Amino acid sequence: MGQDKGLMPFKNKPMVCNILDKVDNQMDEVLLVLRNDKKKQEYQKILNDFYSDNASFNLKFLKDEIESQGPLSGIYTGLSHMESDYALVIPCDSPFISTYFIEKAYNFYENSKENYDALIPFWGAKNNQHFEPLHGIYHKRSKKTIYFQLLKGKKDVKSLVKKLNTIFVEVSKLDPSLKSFKNFNRPEDVSKI
Repeated sequence: MGQDKGLMPFKNKPMVCNILDKVDNQMDEVLLVLRNDKKKQEYQKILNDFYSDNASFNLKFLKDEIESQGPLSGIYTGLSHMESDYALVIPCDSPFISTYFIEKAYNFYENSKENYDALIPFWGAKNNQHFEPLHGIYHKRSKKTIYFQLLKGKKDVKSLVKKLNTIFVEVSKLDPSLKSFKNFNRPEDVSKI
């Protein structure tokens, strides 16, 4: 996209704030993982100014522990620093995440009979599935698998999903409107809204 998607203006505030507003009152802990110290400081300043004690969640800013490895490193860093046993991962370019999606994802994960490492939404038929690993829940114990993926130079989150004990849930069961999965990949995507 050429610019930082999370800080891009959307509905009169940084795009990431649209997501943070949805998790406010639903999460005790929110970790925002950024690629380096410069981005971490930039986000801290902007978001601290924007929220100035108005958010009810505990927002922590982290930088990737393993730099230049993309979203997989961000997931690894978040899992390494969280207090909970599992966490919902949400990308900064999905401002339409709904509270319904958040509640449903946690309900599916918490009520599953098996002890899964991850919950991943998917689209499509069994033979032609498209996964949404950046809208998933990951358990802390998946850190080790993620770490070894990164050591092997495998940054692809989709390949990780196949190595974990994963429950796959159809996207429409998590958000019938499918809006939670809409993301922005180009500046013109934002201007169309």
